[in-house]
Amino acid sequence: MAHSDPSASKPVDVGLSEEFAVPSHVEEVKKLMAEFAKHHGSAGRRVVLITSGGTKVPLESRTVRFLDNFSSGRRGASSAEYFLDSGYAVIFLHRHRSLYPYTRLYTGVNLLDSLQLETDVEDAHQILVDQNALPNIAKVLKRYQAVKAAGLLLPVEFNTLSEYLHLLKAAAQALSSIGEQSHFLIT
Repeated sequence: MAHSDPSASKPVDVGLSEEFAVPSHVEEVKKLMAEFAKHHGSAGRRVVLITSGGTKVPLESRTVRFLDNFSSGRRGASSAEYFLDSGYAVIFLHRHRSLYPYTRLYTGVNLLDSLQLETDVEDAHQILVDQNALPNIAKVLKRYQAVKAAGLLLPVEFNTLSEYLHLLKAAAQALSSIGEQSHFLIT
């Protein structure tokens, strides 16, 4: 007699919620992602979800130690820039403190060493940027500000595998409303 696996008949989300606690902010973020997708989809713009950075999993119930899959997020951040420059709107699902679109270009640079504070006679301050320490900063800043002003980038942050999985599911549900205009890049 053949035995079937009882977990095989469970809907995926039931198993996910049983295995990983649903973070309290998921519904709020899902709503933001759905509004983002609807706004850009109705404007005829394609929307891509890009995941970036590693995940960490607690090794015990009273969490002291973690198994950490570390990733800098460089590929995800640079992919986000590519898609933004190609006319897409981007939901950027990224690990806390992983590299971020546009700022990834300046990792390893001590920002404060790249800035000079000047004070005039009226005690007004002006900050000057060392263009050698931050090459192309004006061009990069202009592009980032244009992306931000147009609302083309929706950053969504995660830390743990549980957050990642639930937010990824929420993103898929949010993007389902725009059908073929939605794309996924899991890095």
